[in-house]
Formats: sequence, C-alpha cells, structure tokens
Amino acid sequence: MSKKNFQGNKILSDTSFLLPILGFETSSRIMEAFQKLGSYELYYYNDISILEALWKIVKVIKGLSGEISRIVEGIIAVKETMKYAPIRGEMVKNAIRMYSLGHRDMVDNPLFSIAVSEKLRFLSVDENLVEFAEEINLAKDSIITPGN
Repeated sequence: MSKKNFQGNKILSDTSFLLPILGFETSSRIMEAFQKLGSYELYYYNDISILEALWKIVKVIKGLSGEISRIVEGIIAVKETMKYAPIRGEMVKNAIRMYSLGHRDMVDNPLFSIAVSEKLRFLSVDENLVEFAEEINLAKDSIITPGN
C-alpha cells in the first residue's frame, strides 16, 4: 500500500463507533470521541461494520421486539446520515496484503483498506491495528484514534 493524499476531514468509522448509534453503550473512550466528531466534514461506513456490529449485538440481546426495533432504527439512521464507502479491487488487494504481513483481523483489514483506497482516515480504537499500521508506515496519514 502506498501513501495517499488523505482528506483529513473525512473518516471511515470502525464498528465500535456504530454501536452507540445502534443503541448499545460502549467504552467511555468511544463515547467521548463522539463529541469531537462534529469537526469532521463527512462520516463514512461500510456494511462490513454493520455485520460485525450485529455479531456483537446478538451476543448480548434477548431478542425482544424493542431491542430489535432499536437496532433496525439505528441501521436506518446510519444509512441515512452517513456516506457509504464502497469495496473496490484495491481494497481487496490491500486487505489480503495486510493479512499476509501478519495482521489477521479480516474485519479491520478490509475496513482499514477501504479507508486507504477511498482516501479517508480510519477511526479506530484498535491498538494492534494502530501499531501494525505504523509498522507499514501508514498510520500517520490514514488512521486516527479518539486521542488524536
């Protein structure tokens, strides 16, 4: 993956940042980050994150109709208020390359690669991904955490 000219005010959200929109509390670090997101011009998502969020949610819900309605409303809100970041060929190549270089998370790899290929910054709390991105010399321009 080569360095790109990233558009600093445009970010792709990691799954952790979609969970509150879907009605589920998460860490205080993520909740505090929402206060800073107002300074970003555009906020993007990909269906990979929605799928991962559903994997996490089904482990903690009881399946009550109110819970399900809240999740559906959250997904509608995401799709209506955020822009969609598509999956393209370059993303696939980059995600597989990251895997071959040792980063085995095939949810974060495609999301991070979508951000890189779409010239977005990837908002994540995953310290392993941040360290890995630094190793391949992309973190400075392509990944942000709630602390920066």
